[in-house]
Amino acid sequence: MNASTNTITNPMAGFDKTTSKWGPITMLAGMIAMLSGPIMLVAFGGYSIEPMTLVTCVVAIAAVMGVIWVIEPISYFPILGPGAMYQAFLIGNISTKLLPAAVTAQESIKAKPGTPQAQIAATLAICSAALIHVIGLMLIVGIFGQWLLTVIPADVLGAVTTFVVPAVLGAFVMQNVIGNRKQPKLIVIALIVGIVVIYGLAPLAPALANAAPFLGVVLTAVIAMLMFKPAPKMEAGEATDSADAADSGAQPVASPRAEAVKQD
Repeated sequence: MNASTNTITNPMAGFDKTTSKWGPITMLAGMIAMLSGPIMLVAFGGYSIEPMTLVTCVVAIAAVMGVIWVIEPISYFPILGPGAMYQAFLIGNISTKLLPAAVTAQESIKAKPGTPQAQIAATLAICSAALIHVIGLMLIVGIFGQWLLTVIPADVLGAVTTFVVPAVLGAFVMQNVIGNRKQPKLIVIALIVGIVVIYGLAPLAPALANAAPFLGVVLTAVIAMLMFKPAPKMEAGEATDSADAADSGAQPVASPRAEAVKQD
């Protein structure tokens, strides 16, 4: 079977191949575009920066944001998939904009995270969210931004500034809770672990405060994997006997191995 036939029989194979090729290229192009501005200012604008100052800034940012560099890929990949991951990290505002859009799209078509349908839904949702975001910035900020600031009262602006982030994050949390309502144990586990890590471990060990989100994610994943063990696989003969029993209308007889696992 050649590559073209495989792509026809498995469309996701072609999607993954294209993603693996163009994803790193677009990420590299985005990084070059972002760095070209500062480089041009230093090279042609008369600005200068000391190497030690640059190293200090990088170390300071890494100390604060380094944990997020590990947490975000681990947390987002099962929901978004490879294609949407490239898009999300190139666009930005993942947790407040792109991830809620992807989760909403997956919920609307009843797609389970990790499936090909969920990956395609996340990719299309992120494209739509980015397009609407750009159009909104052009209209609201670019054209009507200054005028809106003069019309909105100062106390309203203060309230928006104070509560907009908790409102967005709260809506995102509730959306994930609703999406996992059929697995309440996971919700309870994540809630308990988050409370223990943030309000218990972090105050007792201030050195681990920056790593608290990462520890919460890892502990929740480990506890979930320990609680939800996969069902034991039956041997070929056991599966055949169960199928024959089901066809004849009799109750399938459990094998000694399955009984031993069940008792454990």
